[in-house]
Amino acid sequence: MLNWKFIAIPLLIVGAIAAALALTPLGMERTIQAAPPAQAPTTEPINAIVTIVPVAANETGDPNVITGTIEMVTDTAVGAVDTVIAMGASGLNNVPLNVPVTLECMPDDVTFTGPITPTWSLYKPPQSTAEFSDPKANLTKFTPDLAGAYAVACTLPGGGQAGGVHLYAGAYIGNNAETCATCHPNQVQDWLGTGHGNSLKSLIDNSKTPDQETHFNEQCAACHVTGYFVPPVGAGNGGFKDAAIETGWTFPTFEEINEAGKSGTSNWDAMPDQVKAMANVGCEACHGPAADHVNNNAPIMASSQQEGTCNVCHNSSNRNDKGEQLANAGHSDVNSPAFNEPIGPTRQLCVRCHSGEGFSSFIENPTNPAAWTNTKQTIVCATCHDPHSADNPAQLRIVGTPIEMPFEITKDVGLSAACFECHNSRTDPADAIKSSFPHYSSVAEFLSNTGGVDYGQKVSNSPHGDLVGVSADDNGNIPGPCVACHMAPIITDPEDPNFEKVGGHSFNTVSPDRTFEYTAACTTCHQDLTTFNMPAKADYDGNGKTEGVQDEVLGLLNVVWAELEAAGVKKVDTGYPYAVLPRVDGQVDDKIDNAWYNYRTVYGVMWGEETGDGNQGKAQAMHNFKRAVMLLQLSYKDLTGKDVPGATLMK
Repeated sequence: MLNWKFIAIPLLIVGAIAAALALTPLGMERTIQAAPPAQAPTTEPINAIVTIVPVAANETGDPNVITGTIEMVTDTAVGAVDTVIAMGASGLNNVPLNVPVTLECMPDDVTFTGPITPTWSLYKPPQSTAEFSDPKANLTKFTPDLAGAYAVACTLPGGGQAGGVHLYAGAYIGNNAETCATCHPNQVQDWLGTGHGNSLKSLIDNSKTPDQETHFNEQCAACHVTGYFVPPVGAGNGGFKDAAIETGWTFPTFEEINEAGKSGTSNWDAMPDQVKAMANVGCEACHGPAADHVNNNAPIMASSQQEGTCNVCHNSSNRNDKGEQLANAGHSDVNSPAFNEPIGPTRQLCVRCHSGEGFSSFIENPTNPAAWTNTKQTIVCATCHDPHSADNPAQLRIVGTPIEMPFEITKDVGLSAACFECHNSRTDPADAIKSSFPHYSSVAEFLSNTGGVDYGQKVSNSPHGDLVGVSADDNGNIPGPCVACHMAPIITDPEDPNFEKVGGHSFNTVSPDRTFEYTAACTTCHQDLTTFNMPAKADYDGNGKTEGVQDEVLGLLNVVWAELEAAGVKKVDTGYPYAVLPRVDGQVDDKIDNAWYNYRTVYGVMWGEETGDGNQGKAQAMHNFKRAVMLLQLSYKDLTGKDVPGATLMK
């Protein structure tokens, strides 16, 4: 996303809108397509932001999807069948020739509700005939038809600043293992070890599972090669389909692929070199066409951690829907305070968890905060997964033992290491009497049988941290407790209202609308469980009733809060630590400090439950019920000098 106030090359848009649109960059033609003057008068200038919209190759799931039809033979007995191929776009500004680019023009003020009909301007190479598909729409397209630079500008009614983006359209060069390795040998070597680097070869020969029949075909292959576009889309850009048409190569049938697996013959070996050069998911699939970069040293290659690059294929169908799952995750909520709090030079230590790029830069250089990226960003695919390296399972940036924790951790938490890295309290309970309190989550501690002020007592622990996710999965990887529960297999029925909304890469155990509890990960040990508020064994909050575990923890939180409030603690809705603690001669009583520390440790994100199931103790009741109960009971006793009246004490 780029708010194109004034970019130095090759186009300047300066001052008023009329002046902005009067400029024509050298070597470019300009097309202006203005909307009719039907807007109501506005009092404040409306600044525009133009975004290149990523498009998933998902025929049913992305309204902007690009489609084409090919005649495909998968079964010689059936013969040729017309098949729709879905194609997408990464959303980066280095784009392939003759492939539509989707653009959106919106106000930079997300609260604006007035008319927003745009005025679009397109700057293009001479002789280009490219035009906007709909010059009156906020969401429009144009198709670059000649290699070279393009610039798009948009203004909105009200006289505000124009928004815009630069693009470069070009052709693919292919054979990335050699062409890119000349200057980027380390990245290429790492990439060759990933599934992307060999994504077509084994499938076209069915060499991984030769005893099983495959139904791999050209429709599938569109996401296993570089630059697959069905003419006229992409014609002449040198991509995989272009190469196949030029050489006369046709995709093998099911029989030919299965026969190769059984006999050891190779469809790959029979493939023309020109087609092989565009096979597999190469560098250009993610960074854009490189012909002009390699041949003319043009600085056009693009990169981004935005999920659009991955979602072209990893959100392409119900079988490849990780992007849609992630879109339902709290990690993707662009309006969440977690991704909107001020970060940067004055809060550089925060970016490691409150920015997707910040986290990946922390993993690369954990001891030097100055090197951490402070770009505002949600958690995206490349936050946790390294696109270039297969050193770790699932190309995760970190597995096993987290890099930095506020407590000593010696156990292998496997694939959950990235979760532990951020979901911890950032504090030491020993510092409670210094009025240093937990951050927003103490999950890592609770799953490690630690956390909270223990008052010198041996605190009981539930077995989740010791039992969940500790055994290797079918791939020989240790899931760890976070992955085992929060990434339980998704619901597979597309008709189910919670399809893609719980489990998997949604990380949700409760549906986003809070109406459904996904207990699939629990039923191995807790058969027939339908709620996380499972029955407790006793009355731990002293209200005379034995309730669900989450209700018991909430009851204890209320009991402790009543004593904290009586001691002078006042609730504050915003701003860490979300309470004002009474001071005498500038000091907070140790008992209040310790109790408030435990209250926050168990409660989770403060206050209320509207922002997630980590609030009001619900999450900690599941992560470590015994510890949650005992910490609160100990805090009550320290504050009052007596046990919680009528309660069964946790031991």
